[in-house]
Amino acid sequence: MKALKWLGAILLFPATLAWNFLLGRVLKVRNWWDFIDEKVIVGAFPFPFDVDNMAAEGVRAVVNTCNEYGGPVAQYEKHAIDQLRIPTIDFTPPSLEDVKKGVAFVSKHVEQGNTVYIHCKAGRGRSATVAICWLMSDRNMDPWEAQKHLLDHRPHVHSTLPEREVVKQFWEYVQQESTEGLTSTVDHD
Repeated sequence: MKALKWLGAILLFPATLAWNFLLGRVLKVRNWWDFIDEKVIVGAFPFPFDVDNMAAEGVRAVVNTCNEYGGPVAQYEKHAIDQLRIPTIDFTPPSLEDVKKGVAFVSKHVEQGNTVYIHCKAGRGRSATVAICWLMSDRNMDPWEAQKHLLDHRPHVHSTLPEREVVKQFWEYVQQESTEGLTSTVDHD
C-alpha cells in the first residue's frame, strides 16, 4: 500500500506542483508562504530563487516534509540555513516520530531567535501537520485552537488537521508530557 501511495504521489507530482505554482505564483490566489507566528512560516515548496527572499525574512532553519524534493540545499548553505528533512509521501501525514523531530527542531530554532520555514509541496497538509503540532506544544493550544490559528493565518491549510491520527497522538503526547511535568514539580516541592 505504501508503495502504491508513493507511486501515485510521484506520478501526480508534476501536475500538482504546476497547479500550486499557477495558484500561488501566476494567479496569486494563494500566498506561497505565510507567517503563522512571529518566527514560524508555513509555506509551499521553496525554489532555489526563493532562498534569497527567505533569508531576507530571517529564515535560518527549514523543515522539509517532502519525500519528493530534497530542497535547494546549495542555496541554503550559501545563507547558513539549517534544514531538517523528514521525507513524507505526498497526500499522507508525517509519522509521530517525524512530527516530534520537526516540533523539537522548530522549538530549538525559535528559542534561538531564528525564523523557521516549514514546507511541503503546497503548504497545506504535511507542513501544516508539523505546524499544528508545534502550536499545540509550544503555544499551549488545543488541536482546534491551533487549527483556527492556522486557518486565520493560512486559509488554505487542510481544515481537518485535528482529525488526523498523528495529530491526535501528538495531542495525547503533549498532555502526557504536561501531566508528567506537573507531577515531577509536585514531587520536588
